[in-house]
Amino acid sequence: MDAAELFEDTMESIRQEGVHVFVKEDDLVRDAQARMADKIAEDGLPYRVVREQRISGKSADLAILGADGSVLVASEFKYEPAHSRLTSTQAPRVTWSDFIKDDLGKVRGYVRQGGVSTAYSILIDEGGYWHCLYPNPPAGEWLDWGNGVWALWTKVSAGAAHQAPPAGGAPDALSSGETPPVAAPGEWVLLPRLNVNLPAYPPPPSRLRFPDDSERPVGSWKDLLFGVASWLTSVGKLTEREEPVPVDARQPQTRQRYIVSADQVHGSGKPFEEPFEIPGAPLTVETKVDKTQAKSHAIKLLEHCEVDPGSVLVR
Repeated sequence: MDAAELFEDTMESIRQEGVHVFVKEDDLVRDAQARMADKIAEDGLPYRVVREQRISGKSADLAILGADGSVLVASEFKYEPAHSRLTSTQAPRVTWSDFIKDDLGKVRGYVRQGGVSTAYSILIDEGGYWHCLYPNPPAGEWLDWGNGVWALWTKVSAGAAHQAPPAGGAPDALSSGETPPVAAPGEWVLLPRLNVNLPAYPPPPSRLRFPDDSERPVGSWKDLLFGVASWLTSVGKLTEREEPVPVDARQPQTRQRYIVSADQVHGSGKPFEEPFEIPGAPLTVETKVDKTQAKSHAIKLLEHCEVDPGSVLVR
């Protein structure tokens, strides 16, 4: 049994026995490590399994080492418990933009710069929250683990052939020379990944989808910003307590421009050029923006209200 087979067999055993016993990511990692260590001891395999293995300046959640100490398999884990088992303040646990940026980037780096033969990024989504929100992820493949559990499985290899992963038969998601796929026109894409400059004169998105699965139509670039502001208000994230929201808080007060305010006046004292009042709230959005500002201001507004911009989709 090679190291990749050991890893995939371990994940299959976790799939079969269920993930409801876990509460946080660390529970999953420790369980996987214990299962691998037992298998290594039982079969006399020439491996060691360790946590927080340093590879190219990064720390892998779990790694399988060869007899000579070389890293044969490196892995990153994320775990989202079913929201029915959590309080409203606990869910979600995974930040989608960080998962895409950090875990997927790390496993590619382990293979490309760290000399690792095979690396995995595994997101276990117990209640299907992220699978529902992002059914077409930018990398990897969703595997149906049954009983409402989904696993976003990404396998990066240096070129050697390995067995397909369990419970779905997904092939290697990315080889060491490939790049992640880009959403095709008409498909949902993460708001931070929206390219406002392609094509040369891009039309605005047609719809927004938010973390609560609600959607809003978009008819212009200004609608993109206004739609985000309106949704934040509707779910109680944006209130009079949070206003005014500056474009750049580092600017002196007399030079600050606001994204949202109650009195429709910028910090400089100049009135909003294109104020648009949010229905049902004493707040106004400055919609005098171009396509680049519409996106950047929407992202700043989400961050200001402590909502992950990567949890908002556009198409």
